[in-house]
Amino acid sequence: MQHILSDAQTGKEITLRCDDAIFTTETNTGGKIKTTSKSAADTKAASQLFFRKEWELLKKGAVLHADHAAAGEPLLHLFIGGGYTGCLSFEATPQGIYVYRSGGKEIGLQEELLCIDNKGLVNEVLALPKVLPWEICYDRSTNQLLLDLDHYIYDYDLSSGAFRQLTDHLSQPASFVSVAAGSRAYATHPHYYIQRSHNSKRIETTFEIKIINGSIPFCADLSPDGKLLAMHNREHHIALIDTDTGQLIKTLELPFAMAELIAWTGDGSELIVHERYSHLHFFNITTGKEIFYESLAIPAYSKDLRNFCFNEDQSLLVCQQRTTAFVFDFINKQFLYSFPIQHCVKSAEIKFIDTRQIGVRTDYGCFSIYAL
Repeated sequence: MQHILSDAQTGKEITLRCDDAIFTTETNTGGKIKTTSKSAADTKAASQLFFRKEWELLKKGAVLHADHAAAGEPLLHLFIGGGYTGCLSFEATPQGIYVYRSGGKEIGLQEELLCIDNKGLVNEVLALPKVLPWEICYDRSTNQLLLDLDHYIYDYDLSSGAFRQLTDHLSQPASFVSVAAGSRAYATHPHYYIQRSHNSKRIETTFEIKIINGSIPFCADLSPDGKLLAMHNREHHIALIDTDTGQLIKTLELPFAMAELIAWTGDGSELIVHERYSHLHFFNITTGKEIFYESLAIPAYSKDLRNFCFNEDQSLLVCQQRTTAFVFDFINKQFLYSFPIQHCVKSAEIKFIDTRQIGVRTDYGCFSIYAL
């Protein structure tokens, strides 16, 4: 195992290497090379030394960047910073990847989005008008970000650099944002909104929620063509709503109480539903019946997962279980491989930034890109 990090501030290039139980650090400073090696008890102990040293360098400002990497290996490691680890959002755009940086543990410090490129260079620091961007979506049709900021919805125009507040009067902490095919849908309880195009009239509808054991079952997603909104705000149910009229088309009945996340297949024929604290379920939109894909279950003792995401053409599905990512061929419904998420304690946000590259924002304060 070998990683190469660069520190622009000092001009140093640091190579970290593990050979069996030997951990080696090689530092190149203007052509002068210093090498140190340390013997560990075994390969696991050497690996721990490797990642401990890498994290120390990352926190000091060094960056791991590689043009190529094997599947499951990092192309980028960049230290973003700590703070509240429950919010780990980011979104890729043509201008760069916008990554949330918390103001830290001290209340009142500025919350920001860092716009970085694939090499980890910070090109822009964007001050947020409110805290906690729970979710960020990029709208290609308008070149805007749609943001859920502490359950209030904003958009940000990448061309003009202006924020606009879209919702107010929050009643309960239930919200979402979704973008598809020029349509957008979003909610700040007690209202959700649908807009079929940037210039069309906005449909506003009231919805109800129920607090169950301290949690609110609420999530939603637009179909790929933007014509349907799937919304879960009641136990055991998902409503399918016509985005042109705002009318309820049908209701899917779930064999479980609460959903954590909803997504659609690319052709809009199936709905993928992440059962809270459990695994994925697949439902046929026409029949409402559940479809079972045993080959898409995580090949581990526990089948529960924290998160999942697709690449744009849905050829790949990635499921996250704690600090491990599982990669599936979604077209052929086959498990391909798994890889460890580095510099992660127990949780992370995962999202594709390219067809064969996935971004990962960890609770340890690291933003990474992995090759797939």
